[in-house]
Amino acid sequence: MSLHKHIFKVGAWTGVSRLLGFVRDLFIAAVLGAGVLSDIFFAAFKLPNIFRDWLGEGALNVAFVPMFSGYKSRPNIASYFASNTFSWLMLVLLGVTIIATIFMPLILMGGLPGFSAVPGKMELTVIIARILFFYIFLVCGVGFLSAILNAFSEFAYAAMMPALLNAFMIGGLVAAVHFGIADERALYILSAAVLIAGLAQVAILLWRLRARKFGLRIIRPRVNQRMKTLFKRIGIGFVGTGFYQINIIMGALIASLQSGAISYLYYADRMVQLPFAMVGLAAGTVLLTSLSDAIKVKNLAKVHRQQNAVLSGTLIWIFPSMVGLFALAVPIMQFVFERGAWTHDATLATAAVIMILCIGLPAMSIGQIYQKTLYAAQDMKTPVKMSIISLVVSGALFIALFPWIGFLSVPVGTVVGGYLRDALLIIACRRKGLFKVSAQTLRKCAMFLGLSFAMGVGLWAVRDAGLITGLFSLGAVIALAAALYMPIALLVNKKLK
Repeated sequence: MSLHKHIFKVGAWTGVSRLLGFVRDLFIAAVLGAGVLSDIFFAAFKLPNIFRDWLGEGALNVAFVPMFSGYKSRPNIASYFASNTFSWLMLVLLGVTIIATIFMPLILMGGLPGFSAVPGKMELTVIIARILFFYIFLVCGVGFLSAILNAFSEFAYAAMMPALLNAFMIGGLVAAVHFGIADERALYILSAAVLIAGLAQVAILLWRLRARKFGLRIIRPRVNQRMKTLFKRIGIGFVGTGFYQINIIMGALIASLQSGAISYLYYADRMVQLPFAMVGLAAGTVLLTSLSDAIKVKNLAKVHRQQNAVLSGTLIWIFPSMVGLFALAVPIMQFVFERGAWTHDATLATAAVIMILCIGLPAMSIGQIYQKTLYAAQDMKTPVKMSIISLVVSGALFIALFPWIGFLSVPVGTVVGGYLRDALLIIACRRKGLFKVSAQTLRKCAMFLGLSFAMGVGLWAVRDAGLITGLFSLGAVIALAAALYMPIALLVNKKLK
């Protein structure tokens, strides 16, 4: 199957997941609103997800997949390597879970100091966080099992797992609505739904590995030369893949000082993550395996072809998504979320975050190309160095701008840091001969940007004219803009080959 077909498959499943995620968020907004209860759930749910992104799908993934790709032609070695790695992962997570459960009050007081100002908020957050932290075993296990399937170019099963989680959470929220539960009991229902979903995800992925006759089992963890190499690369990659997660932690620390700010940032991030996950993240997922195979046989021509194809294939969607979100942030939040406990002030605050974060969409998306290229080449140190530099800049902006623009300093710092990291990564890739963009690709991308800008001007004019009055007219305007942009953009993409 071609690279684009794999990306389309991952993107399609990601789209299904994000649509279910929107439905889930609509229920959460209606049941919990944008205040104390929603802040508690999002803060507690963030902890296992940080470990998933940082370890289960982060440092471990990018260190494991290139090494595993070199062994998968030798089934016995591949099976033992995967089983040993999986056993070490479970052992580490057991230790982390025990420590985190015991010291959860200190962890949350250090990371969310603003919660202590509201009576009972910190205490309930500790309880929910302790329950949800057990999800770390399941979600990191899902990340590791997905990495094995991805290495065999089976991307669909891994891509559908987030959709399954959202489906279970929607079920829990529907039950809460049915029984008229809109207080702290809804948090316990949501937590139970998350844990049940995790069990289902692990069961499905294990079944698929068994169907491939791949032997994965829990064994006594052992240290050998392969594991020493893996541990070293994980340690190096921990900071590199944790750039976004560290920004989230720092952002939460700043945002907790303003009531509701964590919820505004969460919902804005969900909106911006939709096009990024469907396009940029999907491309990065497929590229890691594809580039690892090409670099392993030293086929740099194939590496460059894939990079250029993904670069233009990504920006043809990301540029219009960026300008569309910028122009329509307010009506999207107003007509999609503004009901129940969600207020108009929450709409305006979240829209402001969206308008800033969406500017960073191109950096988030094409950064996957540079980062995955270096990881595929088993260079873990360079992304770490670039992440440290950009992290320092982002953190400085969080703190320096907070007295002036409040929680909006978080998206501003994130966007600036993201572009800085991309600039540093592309310089590093070019110096190593691992990235070469063609003149045709640059012309395509420039055309996509120009067409998107023209579309954005039109959307802004329509919005200011008051022609968007509800969900139907919002959908119609988006559909019309896409109908005008896509044929021209696809024609440009075809003619400039």
